[in-house]
Amino acid sequence: MSKMKKFMEDVLTMPYFKNYAAESGAVHNTAKHENAVADKLRKHGYSFNGEGGIRQNQRDAWLDGEDHSDIPDNSYISQPCGTHNSPDFIVKSEGRLYFLECKSVKSGTPMYNSGVPKAEYIYILCSEKYDQTTIYFGGDVLPSEEARLIKEHIAAARKRDEEFNKEFGNDYGISYYTRPMIQHKGLNKDYFKHPMRKQLEQKVLNAV
Repeated sequence: MSKMKKFMEDVLTMPYFKNYAAESGAVHNTAKHENAVADKLRKHGYSFNGEGGIRQNQRDAWLDGEDHSDIPDNSYISQPCGTHNSPDFIVKSEGRLYFLECKSVKSGTPMYNSGVPKAEYIYILCSEKYDQTTIYFGGDVLPSEEARLIKEHIAAARKRDEEFNKEFGNDYGISYYTRPMIQHKGLNKDYFKHPMRKQLEQKVLNAV
């Protein structure tokens, strides 16, 4: 069994942790969900390889398979693109790169805010309501064709904003900006009760 599979199986046993500096939902002393995941990485033999300092175009190049031989094997980079950009971790395990994004929610539905879920990311989602953790690939909850339609819609809205602001011409520089918001509706929005939950978890385990 690979190191990453052992790590992921351990992640699935995790309780709820908040995504900001506060005590966890259970009787642990770890302050944040991200810190709890980092603890698991170290437990499974991954060494800390720094924080930040990675440009988004470099991240995207690695996602596309560009050479990453300069990253030490069995190590992880925390908040590689900064605290306001994904992912939370880039992990190199036995020669392969993995992109991990941590999400913590009160119920069973994650918030993606303005970021369209990335197909190659492994999302680690914990819930206060269930005191459980689930994992899934972004591409399994938002297939590529649906992601393309959302991205095209965002691009069209930005173009309309640009055209509107050219005509608007406020003397104080006020302009309009459409902020994308990825949200959930419908019966299957609870990821912890979703009929495909176990299949998506197993798909991650099979892939690593």
